[in-house]
Formats: sequence, C-alpha cells, structure tokens
Amino acid sequence: MGEFRFRVPSEWNLDTYHANAIHVIGLDGIPWPCRISVSEASNSEPDDAKPDNAKPDNSESGDSDPESTAVLEKTITISRNRDESGKLYLIYPMDRRGEMLICTGTLPVRETRYELLTELARGTLNRLRNQISIWEEGGLYIDNGVHAYVQLATRMLSKSILATENKMRDDAARQSIEASMDGIFDLSNSFGAQISKFRREHEQMSNFWMANSVGSGDQFEPSLASKDFDLLEINLNANNVELEEKISGGREELLGKRVIVGPWLDASIGGMDSSLINVDDFGARKEQLLIECRKQLSRIPRTTSLIHVVSRLNGIGHRHLSYPQQLSVTVDMLRLIEESQTDLPTLISFDFPWAERLAGAVGGVHPLQIADSLMRQGLPISFLGLDINLDYWPNGSMIRDPLQWIDLVDVWAQLGLPLVICLRMPTGPGAKLTPEDSHHRPVNSTSSNLTDENRITFLKTVMPMMIARPSVHGMIWQQWSDTDDSRFPNSGLVDEHGAPKAIQEVMKHIRSSIDGDA
Repeated sequence: MGEFRFRVPSEWNLDTYHANAIHVIGLDGIPWPCRISVSEASNSEPDDAKPDNAKPDNSESGDSDPESTAVLEKTITISRNRDESGKLYLIYPMDRRGEMLICTGTLPVRETRYELLTELARGTLNRLRNQISIWEEGGLYIDNGVHAYVQLATRMLSKSILATENKMRDDAARQSIEASMDGIFDLSNSFGAQISKFRREHEQMSNFWMANSVGSGDQFEPSLASKDFDLLEINLNANNVELEEKISGGREELLGKRVIVGPWLDASIGGMDSSLINVDDFGARKEQLLIECRKQLSRIPRTTSLIHVVSRLNGIGHRHLSYPQQLSVTVDMLRLIEESQTDLPTLISFDFPWAERLAGAVGGVHPLQIADSLMRQGLPISFLGLDINLDYWPNGSMIRDPLQWIDLVDVWAQLGLPLVICLRMPTGPGAKLTPEDSHHRPVNSTSSNLTDENRITFLKTVMPMMIARPSVHGMIWQQWSDTDDSRFPNSGLVDEHGAPKAIQEVMKHIRSSIDGDA
C-alpha cells in the first residue's frame, strides 16, 4: 500500500470538511480514495528520527516547565491501495482569495516525510510556469507583472527548500504559493481578454451563449425578462402550470427568447420528481418517465434550440437511481429522441466533472468514461455539459484556480463535442431553508470561508476564460431564485424576495466580454 507522509504546521486545520477534500490523482487522472491519519510529535528531534506517535516528555507529576515544553508539530499520512506516484490535492487558505483546492507536483511514494507547504508551493509554481510556456508558444502576450510573480515565487520557494527551521520554511512556502496564485489570476485574466477578443473578431468561430433557468412562483415572469441571457432553460412538466399555458396556447413567442427544454431527468441525489420516487419498480418508473418524455416531444415550443435530456450523471448511483439505472434511462431517452426524428440538438450533462466524487467512494466510473461510452453507441448527443455546483459540500465541487478549469475543459474537449458549462454557486445571503424540503431532498452546506466578493472576483476571471475556449459554446446558470432548489441554498441570481443579488454583476461582466464592451 502506498503512503505519503507530510509534515504540516501545528495549526493546520483538518476538520471533516477539509479532510474529505484530500485525495491523490495519479498519472491516469483518476482521483483515488485515501485514508488519512494525523499524529503529533515534538519537533525537538531530527525530522525523520522520531516516531509518528511521539509525545512531549512531561514530568511524572504531570507538571511541565514552560521553557522546556517542546512545540508540537503534525504529520499527516495519506494511504491508498496503489504505489504509483501522484499529486496530492487539498484545500489551502489563501490570504486574499479564500480557500481553494490546490495540489503538489507529482510525488513518488517514500518513507521519509515531505514538507507539505513546500510541495504545494512547488506544484503551484510548476503549473504556472508550464502554462506560461504553452501560451507564449501559442503567441499570447505575457505581461511583465506575471513574470515578476514567477520570480518572486521562485525566490521564496528556494528559501523554503533551504531553510533550516520549520517556521522559516513554512513562511517562505506560503509567500511562494500566494505569489504563484497572483500570477495565475493575472495570467488568466490576460488570457481571457486576449482570446475573447480574437474569438469575437473571427466570425467562423462559434458564438458563446448564456442561458438561465426559469424561476418558479413569483419569480417566473422576472426570470423570462432578464436581458443578460440569450436563452431560457425551461422544464415542461406538470408543476410549471403557467409556462404550460403559454406553450399550449401557441403563444410561446411571449417568452421572447430561444429556449432549452429540460432537463428531462436530474440523475443526482434528490433530483427525481416525487411521483417517480413513489413508484417502487424501476421498470415502471422508467416507463412513466418515457411517457412524460413523449408528451414533451409532442409539444416542444417552436423556439426550442436544444433539448437538455439528462443532467448530473456522474458514474455513482444513489438509493433512488443506481448507476446502471441512470445509464439505462439515458440510453432509452436518447433512443426515443432518435425515433422521433427531431432535428433538435441534445445535451447530456455530467456532475463532478473533475471526478472528485470518486475520491470519496469505492468503485464508480469517471464521468468522462461515461460520456465516451455513450458516444461510442452512436447515440444522438450534440453537446456535453459540465455540471459544476461550485463551493457546495458534500455534493459539489471545491473552488479551484483558473488553470485547473482550463485543464478540465481541455480534457473534455478531447471527446470532440462542444461543451456547455452548467453552473451554480452560493451568491450571498438568501433564504433560510430547512434541512430538508417537502421531497426529503438533502441540502448542501457552504463550508468554505469565501466571501461573496471572493466568489465574484473568482467568476470574473474564470468565465471569460471559458468564453475564450473554442470548445466551450455556452453557459447555463442553473438557478434563478434562492427558493427554486433547496438542495443548493443561496445560489439564485435573486433572493427569496426577488431582489437582484451581487452575482448579477458577474453576468453583466460576462455579457460585456461576449459583446466586446469590457
């Protein structure tokens, strides 16, 4: 069994949330479940001479001399059932940007301890330098400020490596990480601005579109009227009576926009309609779902541009819909669309696109492999969606730096289909929701220390980069109001009273990036 051992600062936070985020990714790109143990020892002994379970030596009477008491340090041991080298991913607290999932470089398994902060600094700087090299070769202009951050990060990493005291080593590593991350954000902002401009100037490249999900209740009409979005995502089910009346009356032009119909099925935990959950037999449940899909196919609005067939597939099942059942339903729904001979494009979207859920489960399949398998069956799939429920726990994705988003998109683009970013994240204070709603659906919490300002700054960097990638064709913001889906508190563009939230500033920024007004 392969083990990585790291010395960490004594104040290192390792509660349940932070511990569950730790995982190792090998050369195959798949996250592996890990066992994590923490031990404390006196740092008065040579680094690798002391056992993990060493304790400070107190007097027999139980009293200790403050001047002779050794400072405790921590060792974390990461164990997994593979001996290959890998990168360690964990949540790191940035001074100005809040918590973010970052990684070391590729490390071999060994008996001696690694210095955690030094290795995180090395890995972060290495990713920045590699990306600069790639983009410079492609003709991207790199500002001198980015190179200055690289020089500072390199200098502080050297100080961390050569330091003889742990505090000096950790302080220098922290400064290196912060400098590298500043360089990453500056580089990413420059990339987004330069390539978005290039994309707008070349008409042969696909346009980037934005869509919002239709709100419910009092927020139905306002969600139709938002000017920052090109399309509306609507779900033509029995619960959307007001929308049904407009569609059935042949007055879909009142919507005023092109529409995305769906998703017909949310395959995630708590995503199935209660009427389906109450059907015990899966065969009957699937048939009921297909009957509803046939109805929707027969009355699709004339303004439909895309059918969102299934959302949030991720390769791991749950109590109401096992993974084989998810696949079976998805295939049958796609066949149904094929038999209808509609010429509308289709979208299948995948939860946890970084496959991080595999790090907390035994078994499961990378969502990229699911997409590849569906495509190999010749099914009518036009777009692949990346469902990113950002900064939610336990059923969401951690905040990652912009270069990890670039890597994600480039990996998924290898399948050859255009991509759609299906996004939501906490957007500031909102409705106070009960732990479970009327359908007994689990509610996620926001456990990071990010402020609303942190999230807005982050999205203003990441989304223009997504616009700049030719493989990314659009973005769907998945929740209009805080009250639309209680599983994801506070992720609406408006609060429970319909008041606009600060996140709409991001939407205007993205709109400007698309239109060239930024």
